[in-house]
Parts: sequence; structure tokens; C-alpha cells
Amino acid sequence: MRIPRRLAPVALAGLLTLAGCSGGSTTQAESGAPATPSPSATTATATETPSPSPTPTPTPEPLMPALHSQTYEQAQAELVRQEISTALLKSAAQHKDVTLPRDHDGWYVCDASPRIGSKVTATTTVTVKLAEDFSDCTTSFNGYLHQKNDPAYTPPAPKPKPVPTTQAPAPAPAPRRPRRSLSAAR
Repeated sequence: MRIPRRLAPVALAGLLTLAGCSGGSTTQAESGAPATPSPSATTATATETPSPSPTPTPTPEPLMPALHSQTYEQAQAELVRQEISTALLKSAAQHKDVTLPRDHDGWYVCDASPRIGSKVTATTTVTVKLAEDFSDCTTSFNGYLHQKNDPAYTPPAPKPKPVPTTQAPAPAPAPRRPRRSLSAAR
């Protein structure tokens, strides 16, 4: 009979335990002798397979928090609180025609990736899109803050000026004389 490799140590320990118990003599409880372990029983416990050491359960990967409407500084603090490294935090302007200054801690987060609730690993890059004013987060002209900067924008044609007339104005109507009533004429 063939025993799988994983079961061999368990089978050996069980066999040694049984061999130590079946000595053919009376048990210690029957003889009234004090309970002392026999040398074979001590050997059996020494050769048992060691119990596996408890493996630490890996901490679950943090999930991407909601950063929308927070300042950049608040967003950084939230990522640290969620145990997400800010080493791979990238920031960019929300609009193509806006340049992000070096000190943008007071700018507002309009958008972030990865999406809210996504797992964030140690190698995940977190990108936030920022705007100086929070109301600018919802303003966009094909990705531009100012419509005039959008290359696809065509300004409306100017209103034509009124064409001067070459005719003389029509004469004003002549004043009417008030009518007299018949009762006043009598």
C-alpha cells in the first residue's frame, strides 16, 4: 500500500503512539503506579510533525477613497489615512488651457483615478485632476476652461450694422383739429 508524502509523518506518529500503548503489560492505572511517561511515548511526541506556525493573514489591499471636492492637501492626508502611498501620487490640471502651479495644495480635486472603491496596490499610480476653483470642475469646453481657447470654437458672426437709408424720412402726420361736439355748437 502506498501512502502519500503528506500523510507519511502523520501515519508514522500514529504508528509510534500505538506501539507505545500496546506494550503487552498492564497499564499504569491498573498497576497503581504513578503516571510517568514511558520512553517510547516521549520519543513519539518528539518525532511528531511540528504544528504549522500561524501565518500572518495578509492585510487586504486598501480601496480608493472618494477624493472629489477635497483640496489636494486634504486628498494627500486621506490617502495616508487609508495607508496608500503618496509616492505614486500624480497631479494634473483639469483643463488643457490651465497650467498647474508648483504650490497647488489649495486646489480642488475634480477627478481621480483609479475609480472609487478600486483596490490600490503598492504599485498603483493615483492621478488627481485639479482646478483652482471648485466651480471650475464642472466647466469644460472640450477640455478647456475658457471657450475662446478651444480650437473647435467658432465665435458667432458679428451682428450686421443697420444699413443707412438714402431716402428722406416720411413726413410726420399733420396735427388734427379736435372735433367739436354738436351740443357745444348750439
